[in-house]
Amino acid sequence: MPTALISSVSPTGSGLGPDPMRALSARLEDLDEGFPLHQAPSAIGTLTYRSAGTGPAVVLLHGIGSAAGCWLDVALMLRDGFRVIAWNAPGYAGSTPLPQAHPSADDYADALHQLLAHAGVSECVLVGHSLGAIVAGAYAARGAGNAQVAIRRLVLLSPAQGYASHDEAQREAVRTRRLTLLEAEGIEGIAAQRAAALLSNAATPAMREWASWNMRQISPAGYRQAVSLLCDSDLLSRQAPAMPVDVRVGNHDVITPAAQGQTVAQAWHASFALIDGAGHACHIERPAQVAEIVRGSARNDGGVKTESPFA
Repeated sequence: MPTALISSVSPTGSGLGPDPMRALSARLEDLDEGFPLHQAPSAIGTLTYRSAGTGPAVVLLHGIGSAAGCWLDVALMLRDGFRVIAWNAPGYAGSTPLPQAHPSADDYADALHQLLAHAGVSECVLVGHSLGAIVAGAYAARGAGNAQVAIRRLVLLSPAQGYASHDEAQREAVRTRRLTLLEAEGIEGIAAQRAAALLSNAATPAMREWASWNMRQISPAGYRQAVSLLCDSDLLSRQAPAMPVDVRVGNHDVITPAAQGQTVAQAWHASFALIDGAGHACHIERPAQVAEIVRGSARNDGGVKTESPFA
């Protein structure tokens, strides 16, 4: 069966026009007014998150090179029908880092549960992007009885699988490369070198600046822990979750390309489709499509009208 392609409604879908600094200023105003920051007390200290809207809960988990603000346009499109919650992972954008030097996905899942308990979430559609997919998978694996939050459906956008299943040399090369860049250039240097790769060649300068701004919200301690999570995790070491799973990947994603997403979808009997015109950060580049994917998952059709080729 051919892979489904979720088409774009508009060229950008986010209103991020050609003047990057003017667009960034407008984005920050929208962020403060439409997707405000909140704090949740937790066992590790403070966890921050952004929230908008009312209705069934949608919980959004960002990737290693981003923060809750990256979901702004998606949240604004969903807030009329959903309560949208986007966390800042431990060590990101004001959230306290985890106490472990090398935390596991389950450690992050524990922190997520504390945040959701504080927010009063009893059930949700859980969305994980990139490294956030590893945390989402760990949380979903608990089941409703242990997590105490019923996951109606799991959505994985450009999921990272982690490097634990790779040979040691490759795994340590990834770790060394990322940490060496951090020590040499700092978070600003990481954003300068890596943000552009999150988007397709067709992305506007304003989109690139928005991706870079979100990447600059990482703390060095949080990034070191996230690198450990990436290098020491294996998403597919877990059994397929009990709830339905949807996997979506940008058709221009060069970080977690389509073949990788298909591997996850096949292993977890998930639906799979490509997001037309999107690179890795599909929620920045094609937010209208991502919002429709979430709506589709909430109504249990995954935002695409095709059957899973892996069912």
